[in-house]
Amino acid sequence: MKVCKFEKIKDEDEMKQVISCIQKEHPYVAVVPILTQLQEWLQAISISWFHEEDEASHATVNAIEAYCCTLANHLITDSHLNQEIKNQILECIKKIHILVEDKDLLIDKMIKAEVYGLSSDLFTYCLRQQGLRAQTLDTGKLIQINLERKPDIPYIQESIQQYIDENRNVDIFIAPLSICRNVYGEIDFMSEQRNDYYATVLATLFKADEMLLSTPINHIYANRNCLREQHSLTYIEAEQLINSGVHLLYADCITLAARSNIVIRLTDTHDLSTERLYISSHDTGNSVKAILSQDSATFVRFTSLNVLPGYLFMGKILEVINKYQINVISMASSNVSISMMLTASRDTLRIIERELHKYAEMVMDENMSVIHIIGSHYLCTAQIKTN
Repeated sequence: MKVCKFEKIKDEDEMKQVISCIQKEHPYVAVVPILTQLQEWLQAISISWFHEEDEASHATVNAIEAYCCTLANHLITDSHLNQEIKNQILECIKKIHILVEDKDLLIDKMIKAEVYGLSSDLFTYCLRQQGLRAQTLDTGKLIQINLERKPDIPYIQESIQQYIDENRNVDIFIAPLSICRNVYGEIDFMSEQRNDYYATVLATLFKADEMLLSTPINHIYANRNCLREQHSLTYIEAEQLINSGVHLLYADCITLAARSNIVIRLTDTHDLSTERLYISSHDTGNSVKAILSQDSATFVRFTSLNVLPGYLFMGKILEVINKYQINVISMASSNVSISMMLTASRDTLRIIERELHKYAEMVMDENMSVIHIIGSHYLCTAQIKTN
């Protein structure tokens, strides 16, 4: 079983690309974001509320209706399906017109959920047009979070299994991103910065063995050899990269995927057909698998003023680094100095320098770049030259 997650779908052409990818991959669950234009209109409604501009809110809702109907006319040519989706659009728009009259945070979330669901419904009907028995997954009822705002996976698992049993004739479920229900039974949203984690939770709940994640990874230069073993990472290698400060995925994604042995395939948001990285439990052995660049790093050298003995000096440096939760990319030390490559703001670095001025001289070199080479070091030179 496979789960696919997509990001930032801007227009009709990108919708077609996603639909084409879904047809190629045949996932059981496709997790789709709200269309970018609809997201912008949701923000406009919130702004209109703030300024108490009811007419502007209703005008924006009408714009949402016109936009969705236009997409339906272009993408869903079957007359029966076209009429069905338009009926759903009209029903959704009526609800939103009523909701915008009330200015409340919960109402705002309800409007947001309606538009997210409408965006997913468009994909559902596009896939039905292609002959697939598609259905929108009601994540607002199925995905429940606890007081710590984390999915209660064991509890949800029972509901999901019952839902699957009741819908065995469905070829694919379309799940809107982020929607869930909180402990108070209210509609809610998981952080949209953790979309990959949301998809990983769904993959775990549906007991998937593979997950395709479309995510921004422009800083990753994978081995250009198209053989999968040349751009494969183990879960441990991926976690080590993330812990060193490289933005690959959230660490929770890797932990959850490793626990359920779910293979992760990463593609770029602009190139859904090309696999950039493959993360699994399998170690492919000796090769250079990928090169990752990390910008805006700072090199810092702490030289002891001999106020503290070596072991206390190192302890003091690490205590201050921990106090301000500084991300350390790499570190080297001797009995008189400690060198670090880290990421921190100038203000934070000035505070650190002030705290340590009695114990160390601090020298900094800003705006550095760090290159992470994943794979066997003795092959690096040859493979970098050939690529």
